[in-house]
Amino acid sequence: MKTFTTDILRQSAPIAAILLVGLLCGSAAFAGPISVSTCAAFADGPTTSGASVFPVSCNNDTTGTLEATMSSPFTYTTTSGTTSGFVNSAVYDDGGTLDFYYQVLNNASSADGLSTLSVSDFVLASTTNAAYVTDGASLTGAGFLNGTITPQTSDRYTNGTTIQFLFYPPSTPTDEIAPGDASYVVIVSTNATKWTTGNAAVLDSGSATVASFQPGSVPEPASLGLLGLGLIGLAALRRRRVR
Repeated sequence: MKTFTTDILRQSAPIAAILLVGLLCGSAAFAGPISVSTCAAFADGPTTSGASVFPVSCNNDTTGTLEATMSSPFTYTTTSGTTSGFVNSAVYDDGGTLDFYYQVLNNASSADGLSTLSVSDFVLASTTNAAYVTDGASLTGAGFLNGTITPQTSDRYTNGTTIQFLFYPPSTPTDEIAPGDASYVVIVSTNATKWTTGNAAVLDSGSATVASFQPGSVPEPASLGLLGLGLIGLAALRRRRVR
C-alpha cells in the first residue's frame, strides 16, 4: 500500500506542480472598460462602455453599508513649492457588491492645483462604473466634505489595473482642484465582493502615492483544492529528490 501511494504521488507531482503554477498565475483575469454608472442601480452593471467616460452625479443614491474608511495625507515638492493635502476613501457594500469612494482635499497652503486622481488596483473587478456625488458631507461616518470640483472624465488602463479621474479642464473659475478646494466625492462602483488595501495617487506638476482601498479576492473552494494538490505535489517532488 505504501509503495502504491508513493507511485501515485510521484506520477501526479509534475501535474500538480503545473496546476499550482497555473492557479497562481491565472487568478487575476483581465477586466472590462470603465462605464457610466446607472446611479440608482450601481450593482446592475455598465450601461455604456468606452476607454474614457463622463461621470454623472448620483446624489441621493443609496450607498449601502459602510465597510471601512481611511484618510491618507500626501505631500510633494516641485520647483513651485510644496503641495499637500489628503485623499479620503471609503468602501461600501451595496447589496453584495462593493463601491469605492474617494475625495481629494488640497490644502490652502499648497503651491499647485491638482489635476488627476488615480486609484488602483482594479484588475479583480470586471465591472467598473464611474460617478460622483456633490453632497459628500451627507455620507455619515466616512469623513467626506461637500466638495466643489467636478471630475470631467474618467478612464481605465487597458490592463484593468488603474482608474483615473481627471479634473481638467476646470469646471469652476479655479484651476483644477485649487489650493483650499476639495473635489466632489468620486465613485468606482464594481462587481467585486471583497476589498483590501490599495493605492491612490494625486498628480499635477508632481505626484504622490498614498494608501486607499481596492478590490480583493478569496480563493474559491475548487481553487483551494487545486492549491492543496499543488502543495502535495511539490512536497512529493522534494522527497523524491532527497532520496
